[in-house]
Amino acid sequence: MKLFKLITLLAGFLLLIHSHSYGQQVPQYSQYIFNPVFVNPAYTGYKQQLYLQSYYRKQWTGVTGSPETFAIAGDTYLAESQLGIGGQVLTDKLGAQRTVAAYGNIAYHLRLGDTKYLSFGVGAGVVNSQLDGSMLNPDLDDDPSIPASKERMTYPDLKAGLFLYDESYYIGIAADQMLSSVVDFDKGDVMVKPDPHLYLTAGYHLDINYNFSLVPSIMYMDDFKAPARMDINAALILNDMFWLGAGYRFGIDMPGRKFDDGLKKSTAVLGMVQIQLREGLRLGYAYDHTISGFSVGSFTTHDISIAFLFPPKRVRLVSPRFF
Repeated sequence: MKLFKLITLLAGFLLLIHSHSYGQQVPQYSQYIFNPVFVNPAYTGYKQQLYLQSYYRKQWTGVTGSPETFAIAGDTYLAESQLGIGGQVLTDKLGAQRTVAAYGNIAYHLRLGDTKYLSFGVGAGVVNSQLDGSMLNPDLDDDPSIPASKERMTYPDLKAGLFLYDESYYIGIAADQMLSSVVDFDKGDVMVKPDPHLYLTAGYHLDINYNFSLVPSIMYMDDFKAPARMDINAALILNDMFWLGAGYRFGIDMPGRKFDDGLKKSTAVLGMVQIQLREGLRLGYAYDHTISGFSVGSFTTHDISIAFLFPPKRVRLVSPRFF
C-alpha cells in the first residue's frame, strides 16, 4: 500500500510540472523497448553491467527538413550502493533548428523482493539550441522576428522518473524539460520554448514455450498541448536471439485542446526487428509508415540502434534482463 501511495504521489508531481506547451518538441523513439534510458533516467543501471548503446532515427524520409536524431548513452551499476550511473549525448535536427544536449544520469534501485525493484532516477544536463535563420523563407522581407544568421541559446534541463521492474515486466513514468517553468527563455527570438513531456511505459515478458516468448509493450507520451500519443507494440522472441515485432501508433484527442484535425487523426504502423549478433552485441531496426493524417505520401521513418553489454567480472544478476 505504501508503494502504491508513493507511485501515485510522484505521478501527480510529474503531471503538475507542465506549463504552456507548443507542440511536441522531443525526439520520438520507436524502439523505446530496446532503449528505455533515452526516455526514463530511472532505467540507468538496470542491466547491472556496463551497457553502451546508440540510436539513429530519420523521420519522414523524402521530406525536406524532417526530424533527424542521433543519440549515444552508457550506464553501469554500483552494487555496493545500489546506484546506477551513466550519461547520454544527443543531437536532434528539425528544419532550421538543431539541438545538442548532454546529460548525467543517476538512479537508486530499491529492492522490494527477490527479483522486484523500484528505481528512482534523475538526469541533469545542458541543452544548446540553435536556429539558422538563413534556412528560413519568411513571407515578409526583413522580418524582425527571423534572425539573419544563426541564433543560439543554452539552458539547463532536468529529467526524472520511476521504473518498477521484475524478471518479467516493467512499468515506468518519466518527465523531461522540467525546468522550463523556472528558466527565462524570453530573448525576443523565434526559438521554440521547451516544455515538459510526460511518458508512461510498460512491458511484459511471457514465455510461450521453450523456444518462443512474447513481449507486449506500450508507451504513452503527452506534452499537454498537442494530441497525446500512444504506441502499442508486440514482439515475438525466438531463442532469446531474434525479435520480430509490430506496432500501431495513434493520436489521442484530449479534452479541452484545440488543434488541427489532421494531427489528432494521424496514425502509423510500425515493424521492428532485433538480432543478437554475438554475446552482448545487438542490432535493432524499426520502420514506421504514416497511414493517415496529413499528406502521407512517402512519409516513412527508419530507426537503427546498436548496443553492447559488457560481460560482468562476476555474476550478480538475480534474474534475467529482458528489456
